[in-house]
Amino acid sequence: MAYLYDPTVTEAKWQKKWDEAKIHETDLKKAKNPYYSLVMFPYPSGDKLHVGHWYNFAPADSYARYMRMQGKDVFEPMGFDAFGLPAENYAIKTGVPPAESIAKNVETMVTQLKRIGTMYDWKKTLNTSDPSYYKWTQWLFLQMFKNKLAYKKLGNVNFCPKDQTVLANEQVWEGKCERCGTDVIQKPLDQWFWNIKKYSQKLLDGLQDLDWPEKTKIMQQNWIGKSEGAEVSFDIVDAFRGVIGPINWPNNDAPLAADLNRRLTDEWNGRIHSPVRTVHLTFTPHGRMDAFDTVANAQEILRILEETASRHSLVLHEVAAMPDHVHLLVSFAEGRHLERDIVKKLKGASAREFLKNADDIDGGHLWGQKFHFEEVLSQEQFKSVLQYVQKNPEKAGINSSDRLLSKLPETITVFTTRVDTLFSAAFVVLAPDHPLVLKITAKEQQKEVEKYRKEVEKKTEIQRTDLTKEKTGVFTGAFVTNPANGEKLQVWIADFVLAHYGHGAVFADAHDERDFVFAKKYKLPLRTTIRPADGSDDADIRALKICYSGDGILYDSGEFSGLPSAEARKKISVWLEKKGSGKPIANFRLRDWLVSRQRYWGAPIPIVYDPEGNPHPVPEEHLPWLLPTDVEFKPTGKSPLTESKEFIARTEKIFGKGWRPEFDTMDTFVCSSFYYLRYLMSENAPKKDTRHKTQDTSSDDFIDASLEKKWLPVSMYIGGPEHACMHLIYARFVMMALKDFGFVSHDEPFKKLVHQGLITNKGAKMSKSKGNVVSPDSFIDRHGSDVFRMYLMFMGPFTDGGDWSDTGIKGIDRFVQRVWNQFIEKKSDVKNQQSKDVTAALHRTIKRVTENIQALHFNTAISALMEFLNALEKETSVDLETAKTFALLIAPMAPHLADELWSQLGGPTSAKATGGKKGFVVEQAWPTFDASLTVSETMIIVVQVNGKLRGELTVPAGTSKEEILKQAKALENVQKHITGGIKKEIYVPGKLVSLVA
Repeated sequence: MAYLYDPTVTEAKWQKKWDEAKIHETDLKKAKNPYYSLVMFPYPSGDKLHVGHWYNFAPADSYARYMRMQGKDVFEPMGFDAFGLPAENYAIKTGVPPAESIAKNVETMVTQLKRIGTMYDWKKTLNTSDPSYYKWTQWLFLQMFKNKLAYKKLGNVNFCPKDQTVLANEQVWEGKCERCGTDVIQKPLDQWFWNIKKYSQKLLDGLQDLDWPEKTKIMQQNWIGKSEGAEVSFDIVDAFRGVIGPINWPNNDAPLAADLNRRLTDEWNGRIHSPVRTVHLTFTPHGRMDAFDTVANAQEILRILEETASRHSLVLHEVAAMPDHVHLLVSFAEGRHLERDIVKKLKGASAREFLKNADDIDGGHLWGQKFHFEEVLSQEQFKSVLQYVQKNPEKAGINSSDRLLSKLPETITVFTTRVDTLFSAAFVVLAPDHPLVLKITAKEQQKEVEKYRKEVEKKTEIQRTDLTKEKTGVFTGAFVTNPANGEKLQVWIADFVLAHYGHGAVFADAHDERDFVFAKKYKLPLRTTIRPADGSDDADIRALKICYSGDGILYDSGEFSGLPSAEARKKISVWLEKKGSGKPIANFRLRDWLVSRQRYWGAPIPIVYDPEGNPHPVPEEHLPWLLPTDVEFKPTGKSPLTESKEFIARTEKIFGKGWRPEFDTMDTFVCSSFYYLRYLMSENAPKKDTRHKTQDTSSDDFIDASLEKKWLPVSMYIGGPEHACMHLIYARFVMMALKDFGFVSHDEPFKKLVHQGLITNKGAKMSKSKGNVVSPDSFIDRHGSDVFRMYLMFMGPFTDGGDWSDTGIKGIDRFVQRVWNQFIEKKSDVKNQQSKDVTAALHRTIKRVTENIQALHFNTAISALMEFLNALEKETSVDLETAKTFALLIAPMAPHLADELWSQLGGPTSAKATGGKKGFVVEQAWPTFDASLTVSETMIIVVQVNGKLRGELTVPAGTSKEEILKQAKALENVQKHITGGIKKEIYVPGKLVSLVA
């Protein structure tokens, strides 16, 4: 067959016409029937788009075109997720600065995307690395900071030693960096977090109303991880709060009682690890303000200082708050610098934590610049200073009964989903990095505990929680009391307990497989209190030969004996609450979002620090807070921005001498958490000359309220399932937060979500490392983009994907040529009266194509068109209206071909002919079918013998089965293959006769 249709000429022609007519630009304000069609925007980290990108973009564009022909005002934008690790790694590999490589890659990708024939509104594009965009990323951070959802804390983070960056938990797979496969290690760093955990329940509840794949909703449910259970408080044996406190000091400063003197001596000798320094510190709030003039504020700062000291390996003997100053008695390793290390850490961390909830503190910072210190060099001086510190609050009017002293804590709080096993509790386990570990560890266990803690620091979370790995632990020397029965239990630390989950503490018993094995290993006493309801294996369970971890019937459990587990859990939780030893509670697995990155190519965090280390938001008038260029962007383990002289000089020029900027940049998922909103405003955003200018950043410019209300949530969002627990959950959180802040009216960003399938190459996932990535360019050069995109859609269901074949595309190419030959070369006859069978086939095809595109089953929609073309090719001629209808039906999948057919067939292409429209196919109404016309007068029956096609029958509709079988067996070609007799006859009504000979 001669190839008469030339896609190269045709596609260039129509793309030019579309651009000139601005056919794809959407008037967002005038739209009456809005439909927001969005695909996840690409990372311009490589130099070109590959076939996998096309599989995401082309079918999505086909659906958007279909919706436009259905009468929707479709908005289909496209932009680039240009910040982040992929782009930076590409820049490191090529030696080209990220800004330059990104600009070049974006230009190349825009050319490729236009060649696809997509109807993207390029007037509203965006690039997350452009200052005009990332000023809004920074604005979003400031809103989180202002509303106390952004905070900084020290903690162990996932660190990739190769990429030299912190990774979110979602970016770690099986203990390895998802980007490069390197083993991830744990590293303590001061990091910025967003409090997504606060929205856990709301994120769960919102899933119910979303038209999303059920698998994705389940993934998010599991990631949020709600657990219904109870908090249980275990009293620490020999713990005392306030034993050495104001009420113990003699009023007349007489010699101390023997017992009190002994306790003070033990404190001096036992709580300090030599060689150390012990100092008495005095911190004063900024401007001598009365920051702690209420009991609540005093208790809060004391609690925070206690926790801060523990995190930084400081021994805090006592801390006392007066309205305008705080006293601390603290010991630390002799080699540590007092001002640059001890004071800076205590002030910085405590200020951040305190100011999160202190709405009545003005000025944005807590501590003044100066501090007072006094060395403590003897036991007598230690006692004297301790007495002085503890008496001070009395003079300030904060009574001793209201004070929180820094002695041993009274309780360890545990979260459990199996409070029904409380009566069998055998020991309590803390996470090695739990803040109480150093406080409760007995002196004789300190070396072993510290050694174990250091070993655990080297393990990743995956390694610590791997069920196949042997569990390890160390006894702390401390004991607690079981609130259920008063029994004394040992306190251990073990790697399988994580500080961030629940309270970082569990109680262990014989009814948990892990606890059972752990107790056997360390010869810890166990006993059972639950038996199976059916009594099976009861003797072996009681004898501790096997572990029974299921629900059952309680025994040896006091008043709850005889109750089934489910009922017992409820009643024990209420009983504990009445005793003041616990309460029913829900816990969530979801952790706060770590947004700090020690990388160059990202949006700078808009925070600056005063000389005391207190954080302050960069005023909106200075946004965008520009990314400096005088840096080496290669990874070193610390933020590259620390090397920028311009960045530091800029900060001091604006804020004052001694001020410094935040050197971390933001996680790229922050950029993509709100981009769907910015598309609606991007047409008005400046795209040029923004590198060294600041622009007005009004909250009203972030999003037009009327546009957000009209266009959100996104009608159709298409992208990969790998983003279920990263981008998709972050975007939902940000939208919910923005609604709470008063900037948007919707809770959810994406109404309907679809995941495209995976395109493989000979069964393997395409990747650059495997060298099996297929570039679309050469295939488009040979076959055209319509053929290429139709082949992608024909490979299989859109949500399943398919396996790429270099030769498979030729079948679609032949189909396109046949279409051209049928409707253009053979010439459609305007006067031809179409047969009823063709009319019926046409209306059946309209029905099938409509239903299949609506369901995103593009492969079967194309199959329906192929079948209809087969039928038409048997006709001597085709009437013009049928030909034009075919052009409309194929338009979503092959837009260039459709417009050429439409034009050649005499479709209206002028504004005058269409009442003001420009007449492109995408502007025409989608064909509708008449159900009454779908019934054909005849049936075409395929005849097979032993599974092979041997003939075909055309019979009147309604012909009986017996008559059809008779005619089928009478066919000459069938007779040749059934000479030995027929063993089986199969008839599929209206379609097929299959004979087994």
